[in-house]
Amino acid sequence: ACAAEPCNAFPGAMRDVIELPDDEQTFDPRELILAGRLSAGPATIFSESAGLKTADDREGLDKYLCFRVADEEYGVSLMDVREIIKARPVTEVPRMPRFVAGVLSLRGMIISVFDLRLRLGFERAAPTGLERIVIIRGPEGARGLLVDEVHQVIGLPSSSIEDAPQVLEGVDREFVRGIGRHGGRMLILLDLEKVLEVALI
Repeated sequence: ACAAEPCNAFPGAMRDVIELPDDEQTFDPRELILAGRLSAGPATIFSESAGLKTADDREGLDKYLCFRVADEEYGVSLMDVREIIKARPVTEVPRMPRFVAGVLSLRGMIISVFDLRLRLGFERAAPTGLERIVIIRGPEGARGLLVDEVHQVIGLPSSSIEDAPQVLEGVDREFVRGIGRHGGRMLILLDLEKVLEVALI
């Protein structure tokens, strides 16, 4: 099970569950990040001076949610993200792969939670309080990805995305859809269909 701090309400109008509306065109990604950083404590409050506004306000860019797992930065399409919640205890399910942390109930929905540290070949680490569960939309229903920390939303032009390098072999390459470059940083873009395929071990 995932041992993490209990979910507390955000200050003011902010809540412990950050929901994305069905109409993505009305969604301001800066509000998502601000809410996530506020929930993590004053020391991690997001500031627009970090450059997110410029990256996300330009038209014609595909938007990605960036998060950290171990020492690497990963990204998934914002269109696949339903919401972000604080990490919380989950109920373990017998005979499931080690990387399936368990299930949780979210507003009446039973959601499987995948521990991305274990899924990507890393070992578990002591909780820091920054962990989040990214709820992903999928054809078979919502799934959760336990990540070490959510960073920000960025916009990437298709020209800045490269194919997965040939040096990746086997299942590792299967999980990577491409490599994005943003402001001198390298972002590993995940293939969620493969990541969430339990039979792919």
